[in-house]
Amino acid sequence: MTHLMEQAIERLRSVPDTQQDRLAQFLLNEWEEDERWTASTAAHAVALERRILDVLADDALGTCEPLNPDAL
Repeated sequence: MTHLMEQAIERLRSVPDTQQDRLAQFLLNEWEEDERWTASTAAHAVALERRILDVLADDALGTCEPLNPDAL
């Protein structure tokens, strides 16, 4: 276990059980989401690479529209 992880666990020991459970659930949810993302990305790697290459080609041609963060 890394030193940083040991520090985090030691700090968790000082908080109430309910907060420990909330933090543990958050960590487990994030871990599961990361696993789903990794599996999905791997399953669609060819299609994602194709899309990336299309966007890079459009950008090189100057046909991409600038992103407007206010319109998101």
